[in-house]
Amino acid sequence: MAKKMNSSEISKAIDMNSAYLGIEPLVLMENAGREIARNSEEFNSIAVFSGLGNNGGDGLVAARHLSSIGKRVRVYTLTGRRSRECQKNFDIIKKLNSVEIETIRDSRDCEKIKKDLDKFDLIIDSLVGVGIKGELREPIKSLVDVINLSRAYKIAVDRPTPGINADLVLSFHLAKTADAKVVNIGIPREAELYCGPGDVYLAMPRRHGYEHKGDFGRLLIIGGSKEFTGTPALVGRAALRTGVDLAIICCPSCVSERMQLDPDLIVNPLRSEFYLERDDVEQILKMNFDSLVIGNGLGTENETRYALKRLLREINKPVILDADALKLIKIEHIRENFILTPHAMEFKTLFKEYDEDLDERVEIVKKFARKTKSVILLKGQTDIISNGEKTRLNRTGNVGMTVGGTGDMLAGIIGALSCKTDGFAAACAGAFLSGLAGDLALERFGYSLTATDCIDKIPEAIKFCRGFE
Repeated sequence: MAKKMNSSEISKAIDMNSAYLGIEPLVLMENAGREIARNSEEFNSIAVFSGLGNNGGDGLVAARHLSSIGKRVRVYTLTGRRSRECQKNFDIIKKLNSVEIETIRDSRDCEKIKKDLDKFDLIIDSLVGVGIKGELREPIKSLVDVINLSRAYKIAVDRPTPGINADLVLSFHLAKTADAKVVNIGIPREAELYCGPGDVYLAMPRRHGYEHKGDFGRLLIIGGSKEFTGTPALVGRAALRTGVDLAIICCPSCVSERMQLDPDLIVNPLRSEFYLERDDVEQILKMNFDSLVIGNGLGTENETRYALKRLLREINKPVILDADALKLIKIEHIRENFILTPHAMEFKTLFKEYDEDLDERVEIVKKFARKTKSVILLKGQTDIISNGEKTRLNRTGNVGMTVGGTGDMLAGIIGALSCKTDGFAAACAGAFLSGLAGDLALERFGYSLTATDCIDKIPEAIKFCRGFE
């Protein structure tokens, strides 16, 4: 089952993409704190409750700005390890005589705080924000009751700490609650328009340590033919490098016999000898898998066309259609569980429309994604990804990736990710990761790179993306 994105994850992904574009988290924190201060200027005495994460850092910046215009400000801060940005702003606050600081060590401090809050006409809640996971712990749990008992006006930063009755919620860039006031903190449009490390963060399944084999996906790959025996293996290797647990290849018997031995891949020969045929369908439908990649090196025989159409009618799991599969289908065959990855010629042949102008091309892709209710990833110098409602662009990759097999790598990455996330998220992350792996391979091998060189760089590309978390 595809995981659902929550507002905290989406917000973090946008921040990561902003950082990838060169906008440091400290800049966003400074802008956020300034917006909090602007919405607090009518008050004279202000209590800021600051947590240990970036939400707490936003409150600390607001405290600094408010003290600079003559407001009485007291910061109530928790003890513990702060995020890097929060610690930076706490170090600044400690040097300011104009800001009072009270440390909350445990719930026993709450009784004194309850009496102190009578002296303030505004409380700023920057304790946890969108990063809260699980139930509240002490002393935050007791602080919620103390803050709610106060008659002071209450402003929550990004979203209220669970249980706090805020009079105003200031959300940054995106509304985190239905009644939030959204303020701009300088996140560029490109952080949401172009794919980046944040998209990889959203698409990658979380690992907690108690999982079993298969929990991170079983990808079925159907491909290969008399003429093309290596392509299914490239798809499988790319999927494994992306983190899928099992890559299972179903291919004609001649392909399995000639395929280079790779003990990491599970190869199941079909009844057919040279091409996928109708007699293979029942065998495939009995397979256990989470997602399917089909088309790589498949060939375009009439028997293959029949078998493909039958499979696509029967399978309701995510299906990535690539290469020859795109030549064997018509628009009316496309369903909402499909992810299509055509290059320009394949797109033009299938949809009968194309435009050299990028803006026009974006609208065409969006139109057909909406019409078919599928996800379309049109490969090119700038990739276009759309599900008809949301559309993204991708700029990673290079001309060295014209070498054969890089499209198979992309299909494998998307196939791996689609096992555990929705098709649009998988396609966005896949486009970025594939191009980034190719860029890393270019640095190492120049234009002598091969598809396997790119595949081997996928783990490095993933590590690069995690550096922005």
